[in-house]
Amino acid sequence: MTTLQLAVHVPQPGVRHAALDLALRLADRLAANLDGIYVALLPAVTFAVPEAVTLQVQEAEKARKDAEAHAGWWSGLLQAKGLRGNWRVGEGDLAEVLCLAAASVDMMLVQRPELREDVPIGFGNTSRMVFGAARPILVVPSTGAADAGRRVLVAWNGSIESARALHGSMPLLAKADAVHVLDGSAEQVPEGSAWLPPIPLPAWFAHRGIHASIERFEPAGTPAEAILERAQQLNCDLVVMGAWGHSRLAEMVLGGTTRALIRDCPLPLLVAH
Repeated sequence: MTTLQLAVHVPQPGVRHAALDLALRLADRLAANLDGIYVALLPAVTFAVPEAVTLQVQEAEKARKDAEAHAGWWSGLLQAKGLRGNWRVGEGDLAEVLCLAAASVDMMLVQRPELREDVPIGFGNTSRMVFGAARPILVVPSTGAADAGRRVLVAWNGSIESARALHGSMPLLAKADAVHVLDGSAEQVPEGSAWLPPIPLPAWFAHRGIHASIERFEPAGTPAEAILERAQQLNCDLVVMGAWGHSRLAEMVLGGTTRALIRDCPLPLLVAH
């Protein structure tokens, strides 16, 4: 039997935070391995200023060595829960290193920064990682989350992105107490787009042994607000959705559902692009 592999970004070695606490709980519930990922920051912009390169490289090297010395701290956290996993320390641009880490696991957890890093154009580290990662990203509010995956809301629109998010969330859906699906997939051929008749969602979930309640989703207002309102009504603790099913540039400039939820969702948000 294959063991699920999770990873969580640890911004400060030796310090617990909301995403780490949730990652430990999920790894315990899902019988998963859990890797801790620290990134000694060395952004690409460093090399644009020759005078700063030496100092920045030295600081990154020191941060990396200090972080490597926390391997015992990480082992202690896992042993207290009866878990297994690795302490992995990288160096470089934050989003790029975390994308590399995500490529070798089944799901990556990150904590949403308290500052709105995506303002004003929607291109902060969190959205960069979601956009570039090869795996689903679970974005955890900085305010914390008592749990995630007991009562799940899936925002489905039939896109490749929402399919990736749905498949990535399967380990959670399989153990959920309730799964609610908002089906916003196109029922007619949209002009100028690739289209296929929507899959029969009830049969798709039933084939995988998951009981899901499914309702049509045709919001009167903005989709992000409608998704959050329905999640609250259903007492959900996790939202699953595809990221940037429309033009990335359009969402950067005009805003959009993905950007709004990554920035403001009060619940853990599992997204995939």
